[in-house]
Amino acid sequence: MISNSEILEAVQKARPVFEKIQSLYQRLPETTCDCGEPGTCCAFLPEMTLMEALQWFQVMQQMPDAERVALIGKFVEFYLTNPIRRTGCPFLSEGHCGIYEFRTFACRAYGLWSKTMGQARTNQSREEKMRLVKMWQRYGIEMVPEAIVNEMDYCNHVGSKSDIKISDKRLMAVLQEIYLLDKEMADLQTKFENEYYSDFSFLVASLALSTKKAVLGKFAVIKELSRSGTDQRLKNLLSQIKPDRLASTN
Repeated sequence: MISNSEILEAVQKARPVFEKIQSLYQRLPETTCDCGEPGTCCAFLPEMTLMEALQWFQVMQQMPDAERVALIGKFVEFYLTNPIRRTGCPFLSEGHCGIYEFRTFACRAYGLWSKTMGQARTNQSREEKMRLVKMWQRYGIEMVPEAIVNEMDYCNHVGSKSDIKISDKRLMAVLQEIYLLDKEMADLQTKFENEYYSDFSFLVASLALSTKKAVLGKFAVIKELSRSGTDQRLKNLLSQIKPDRLASTN
């Protein structure tokens, strides 16, 4: 599993890579939200590479203590209650991204994919979620369909500030370049992908609680929410968060 000390060391080593990521981001045209409901598409956390995750950790480490502690709690709650509650991305605030400069490729590319590709990616995400629901069922936890929070259909109300059109092929090429940057920390990349399923909220919850408590706690929370709608176990787990495991480097 990944320790807090590994994260701190990796963030230090990855700083030159963050500059490369930002440079690759600049190849994408800036987008605008034209749906009138900004933040609606931020109900779930985006897919991300290891380096993008480390970039988020750097942002968190540089926050004032109280702000960082509150954010850790939001990530832990997101992990423990997904997919029954729509808590939204913890960085989302009043419909706006709190780390806009450091949002991931997936956030930046949303709305730029062709409608066919975009909807295909959305459908794939829904299928993966249903596989998780079936996993819960094997452990005796039944979720009624109406309780499951699914992704919205791929949005076609995203505009661009540029007249330059970008193809699915070009988007995939940029994504591939960003992904290849992870090879500089191949061992940590393998852990992030295979042990945490590239789920940033799972990693944060594991660091803040311990991996065992995070996993068992999620089962307990989902079970209580799905059966009685109460959240006492959630509150209990949130009270046990140890924010020093995600300590500031300041």
